[in-house]
This record gives sequence, C-alpha cells and structure tokens, in this order.
Amino acid sequence: MSGSLKLLETEIKKVIAENREIQINYKLLLSVPGIGHFTAVYLIGCTNNFAGKITGKQLASYAGVVPFEYSSGISVKGRKKVHPMANKELKSMLYMCAMSAIQHYPEFKQYYERKEKEGKHGWSIINAIKNKIVLRAVAVVNKKEPYVIRENIAA
Repeated sequence: MSGSLKLLETEIKKVIAENREIQINYKLLLSVPGIGHFTAVYLIGCTNNFAGKITGKQLASYAGVVPFEYSSGISVKGRKKVHPMANKELKSMLYMCAMSAIQHYPEFKQYYERKEKEGKHGWSIINAIKNKIVLRAVAVVNKKEPYVIRENIAA
C-alpha cells in the first residue's frame, strides 16, 4: 500500500473512531454477512451515514440491484435493465459481498443452491443475494441492532 493510501485509510479510521454515530453504523454494517470494511465505509459515505432514513428498496435501486422493465403504455420493450444512473462502484462491491456470503454463510449458500435447482440463472441469483444484503444492511442500521446469523435453515 502506498503512503497516500495508508494516510487515507488512517484518516478514515480516525473519522470512524471520532464520530459515535458513524462508529455505531459501521459496526452494525459489519455484522451483515458479506459486508466488510470497504463496503461499510462506502455505504456510510454514499448515504451520508443513513441520515435521510433511506429505505432498503431505495438503496437497492441506487445500487443497481433492482432491474426495471422498459415499457411504454401497454407494450413491454426488451428485457429488464438497471437504470444507467445506478452506482456501478457500489454494485461491484456488492457483487464481492454476495460471493463472500455464498462462500462463508450457509444461509446464502443454501439460498443459491435452492434457486439454482429451480432453474434460475446464476447472475439472477447473485443479484437477488446482493439485494438481500442491501436490505439487511438498511434494516440493521434502522433498527440499531446487529444482524443475527441463523444457523439451521430449512431448505
């Protein structure tokens, strides 16, 4: 890591340590499966520390994990697409979160395998997992309670 990156990382950690509200939300976000340091910091930055009481659906739409259909009147034209103004950086971070969650958390691994058996496309399942992660992130911040990992899940 270069000197400027180390300095930046030190400043980020200092801001988290000095601001109680940011520190609380940071720790809550880290409790969500798949979310690590960089994603938690990025989410706090993108949402202004969740100051506007953002909903899960709003953040998921902003992150580009909710596809919209293009339609005009009663005709549907083409497949569902993500809005071009979606935050592509956040979307790619959430992809890594989803992959980590699938690998390390049985809840997400079982979900992926179940949907795969149902015939869903892999990218579609990963997108659904990204959406689940975003919804959980907003829920823990709004409730001010850490995420509780469920161990035994019926498939």
